[in-house]
Amino acid sequence: MYFGETHTALDDKGRLAVPVQFRRIMQAMDHDTWFITRGYDNALFLYHKERWDRLLKHEVPGATLDPRIMDFRRFFLGGAAKAKLDRQGRLLIPQYLRDYAAIEREGVLHGVEDHLELWSNTGWRTFHERRMPDYKEMAADLFGSYVRTAAQQSEETSDAES
Repeated sequence: MYFGETHTALDDKGRLAVPVQFRRIMQAMDHDTWFITRGYDNALFLYHKERWDRLLKHEVPGATLDPRIMDFRRFFLGGAAKAKLDRQGRLLIPQYLRDYAAIEREGVLHGVEDHLELWSNTGWRTFHERRMPDYKEMAADLFGSYVRTAAQQSEETSDAES
């Protein structure tokens, strides 16, 4: 689906110029309607309509009186905006979301498989620099069991061949 990192800009009206590599996927997948909301680390999360609907139905906790869930719903759902890709391949990012992400003119757009993330240049650089030292450890934690299993299978194959 969506992957890669591109630098992009917003015009004076707050419209995000979606780079061609993402627009092609959007057109091929008929992803013209997007929901934009506050994400982690002051990034904006952008979900196409089908993914947003699945997220609401299966992943976001439903209405409740639990204060933690209510707070999350206020932050995540209460701040969401709907945008439609225009003929020039732009999405309107509301001012309150641009303020949240500290995006004035330029930003970094990431494809993260099932959604896009929009960061300010400074926000992305800060996040990247802060998390880079942990990258190998994250990979080991996430993929370590897979790597160990593959290594064990390789050893077993070598032992069987001997």
